[in-house]
Amino acid sequence: MSDAPDRPDATPSGPSALALSLEDGALRRELGGPASEPGAAVAPVSTTHDAHLRFDGEGGEYFRLWAVNLLLTLLTLVVYSAWAKVRKARWFAQHTVLLGDRFDFHGNPLRILLGRLFALGLLALWTFAFDFSATLGLAMLALLCVVGPLLFASAQHFRLCNTSWRGLRFAFNAPRPLVYRVCVPLLLLWTTGSVLQAFGVGGVWLVVAGLALFGGFPLAHARLKQMQHEHASFGRHRFSFHARPRQFYNVYGMAFALLTVSSIVGAMLAAGLAASAGRHGLPVYPLGLISGAAVLLVMWVLTWPYFAARMQQVVWSNTWLGRIRFRGDMRGARFWRLVAKQTLLTLLTCGLYWPYASVAIARYRVESLAVQSPQPFGEHEFHAGAVADQAALGDASADLFGLDIGW
Repeated sequence: MSDAPDRPDATPSGPSALALSLEDGALRRELGGPASEPGAAVAPVSTTHDAHLRFDGEGGEYFRLWAVNLLLTLLTLVVYSAWAKVRKARWFAQHTVLLGDRFDFHGNPLRILLGRLFALGLLALWTFAFDFSATLGLAMLALLCVVGPLLFASAQHFRLCNTSWRGLRFAFNAPRPLVYRVCVPLLLLWTTGSVLQAFGVGGVWLVVAGLALFGGFPLAHARLKQMQHEHASFGRHRFSFHARPRQFYNVYGMAFALLTVSSIVGAMLAAGLAASAGRHGLPVYPLGLISGAAVLLVMWVLTWPYFAARMQQVVWSNTWLGRIRFRGDMRGARFWRLVAKQTLLTLLTCGLYWPYASVAIARYRVESLAVQSPQPFGEHEFHAGAVADQAALGDASADLFGLDIGW
């Protein structure tokens, strides 16, 4: 008989240890394990499958494509720009990889060229309409409110229906009344200040127009993104969007604060250059232009990276495709360092480093986007949708008018 003390806290071994690892049932009791307490539950295992997009393009390869595109665009008096755009879009798409498969772009350059000719004419009419008469200017504004929303919807439709992954096309189909409800207020906010100036109205009314733009643009942007994402589809499968306007206001508020700080920094830099020019007897006018450019550069470098990073987080982290959720992982500080470095290298090389900078920025933006699924990605079944019209009129017009805030 052993005189060793009882050790109820000793770790069981053998069949007893195996029994404790099993759920309550006949096998557990057969191996000598105790029954589970009433009401005890086994915690469910939560598994999320993540995958990041990957970009494998190299700056040297894109430099060759960029140089050829630039040369042919100049030699053809900008006519080749439509073909250059398709080659660029296809190159970036084909170097973007998700789950081992590449994206592709199938746009028709001739359609883009025809769209650009129309857009260029419309832009020229809008630019000079008020110089001829106020009536013509208002007529052009009305035409923009009628045609502009259709151009924007056409731009989204063209870009998505010409983009594919795993052989399936994306698409964009928003009801026309919704397109007008979303786009017309945005156009009016954007053009009110110019119209008031054309009529010689200034002072307090310009301030009111500026405040309306500042206060209303984040909401208009939120509604625009909601329309873009909720009416986009992949094959037969619709996206959904769940961001709230206050999230956009938060991003715009911080961006405005950064813009204010950067403008102060830029103004101090410009004042320093002007003072230096005065002390050394240098011409003030050229330095004034340089100072203005420096102010704008400082404002862009300090503000845009934060805005782009935070907007990616807000937009994509609230986007779903069925049970698949997207997540934006861009970080403002890291993106700021990247943009500052690429901008400096581009300036030092008189623009020749631009293709390498574009690739570096694209790589970070693409690889900061992730997809999450509660089930293995191989279990998702996607089906092809109807083949849509691929007119490119809106795509070119959106580029010229700045309507494409970004997909």
